[in-house]
Amino acid sequence: LSLSVPPAPRRDRCPRVPRATKKEKAADPVEWTVRDVVDYFTEAGFPEQATAFQEQEIDGKSLLLMQRADVLTGLSIRLGPALKIYEHHVKLLQRSHFEE
Repeated sequence: LSLSVPPAPRRDRCPRVPRATKKEKAADPVEWTVRDVVDYFTEAGFPEQATAFQEQEIDGKSLLLMQRADVLTGLSIRLGPALKIYEHHVKLLQRSHFEE
């Protein structure tokens, strides 16, 4: 006959204490905060350029109002990434938002 002691419950699994969860970004870009915009471009593969959006305090409303020249010259980021950001992200977000 073998006696075994069950493992002690782990504190980080306590059901009474909710685990911290990452705040979800609003589905509608017009409601995005500056942090949401930075996270969006970081997750899209532009972490270096995302800091420019933070420095300029670009939130969702501002992002949707940006024109090509704003992205290419106003953010002080390299031309290649700026073109990709505008053509593949800003324009698509604007189209999907303004077509609704």
